[in-house]
This record gives sequence, C-alpha cells and structure tokens, in this order.
Amino acid sequence: MPEKVKRWFRRGEGLLTEWLYPRAANCLCCGDPRRAETTDCLCPRCRKALREQRVPPQACNRCLSPVRRGVPCAFCASPLMRPIEKVFAPFRYRREVRRLIHAYKFGACGEALPTLCDAMADALPDRAFDCLTPVPLHPRRLRQRGFNQALGLCEGLNQRTGIPIEELLIRTRYHRPQSRLPLRRRGANVTGAFAVEGDAKGKRILLVDDVRTSGSTAHACARALMKAGAESVCLCVAAVVYRKK
Repeated sequence: MPEKVKRWFRRGEGLLTEWLYPRAANCLCCGDPRRAETTDCLCPRCRKALREQRVPPQACNRCLSPVRRGVPCAFCASPLMRPIEKVFAPFRYRREVRRLIHAYKFGACGEALPTLCDAMADALPDRAFDCLTPVPLHPRRLRQRGFNQALGLCEGLNQRTGIPIEELLIRTRYHRPQSRLPLRRRGANVTGAFAVEGDAKGKRILLVDDVRTSGSTAHACARALMKAGAESVCLCVAAVVYRKK
C-alpha cells in the first residue's frame, strides 16, 4: 500500500475514533473511553486508584515523608524544611496521580484541575493563611508552556477556600528544569533563582506547586519569603514523591 494512502487511512481512522469517542469522554489516566463517566474525567478504576494513592496516615505529620515508628524524620531534619512550617498534599506521586498531573501540566488539560484542587483543598485542615502564592515560572518558560500550572492550582484553591492569591515571587534567572537533573544537583540549580516582588511582611503564606520532589524549589521560594519578612510559609502540592530507600 502506498505511504500516502496509509497516511489517509490513519487520519480517517483517527477521525472516526474521535467521532465515536470524543477526547472529553476519555479517562485522563488510562485513556479508556468505554469506562469514563460523563460527569468525571476519570474512569471508576482510576478514581479508585487515586484513593489508594493518598498520603498514608503514618507519614510524617509535618513534611509527609514516609517514616518508621520511633525514628526521627530525616527530611524534617534536613536544611530543606527549615523555612517551611508544614506541608499539605493529598497524594503520593505515582501511576494514575502522575498521569493526571502530567495531563494538566504538560497537556494543558483543564479537566484535570477540579480533581486535583478538590483533593488539595480536602488536605488543608488549616486554612488560616493570609494568601496563596504560586511558585513562579520564568517568562521564557511561561511562553513555552503557555500557562503557570501553580497559578492554576492557586485559582482552584481560591474558589474552594476563599484564601486570596498574591503573586509574591518572581524568577530572577532561567535555569534547567528540575525534572531533568539528578536530586543532588537540584538545590544548586535553584539557589538564588527567586525574589520577592510584593509585600510578604508579617504574612502567613501558603506556597502552592504541583509536586514536591526533592524539596529544593519549595525551599528556595520559602527562604526568599522568610527573608522578606513573612511570618510563616507552608507548602501545598498535589503530590509528594516518595523516594526509594
């Protein structure tokens, strides 16, 4: 079969699939159109999987890292948590949670946002904050991606909690994406990369991002806010990465 005919066939097949199963009806995690509910962006199986990927009750009650009973939390003892009072997150970053976050962050899929923001709001028992502050993107990265995923999460949390949004932070330099670097190099990659542009003095600030991996980005942001006079900085993310021991 000539290559041109093959391309026409593949295009026709794709159009037929899209007509029969519109993307809006597909599960954002597994892509299965047959099981997705019309009122939900996930199929029942993936919705159940999200519940199973919640941060477990036995996690550290300050940073949400896995801990063993009777053993001090190593992450809380590290410099990364010094400027951060507490971490809030609903999920561990794995499988279906990772796919849902990727659909929002890299696919600009707004359908994922309500599920993420509902879960993040539920993970916030303490809402006595003066403002929500998104982790900022450098203007160059913002042009590449088209939107700041952390600001979108802030907007969803604002609708659910009433906590106002203040964009207090800016990126002062462009650097390599943290996801492309080994953990040991992420701290140096964001050192001095943030500055405060606004009034942080005396405020209880809830810093918002999508994922906490090494904690280096949150640490750099919180440190800048505390230096600018913030009373406290807590962190709220959709998911935390559990590193293998």
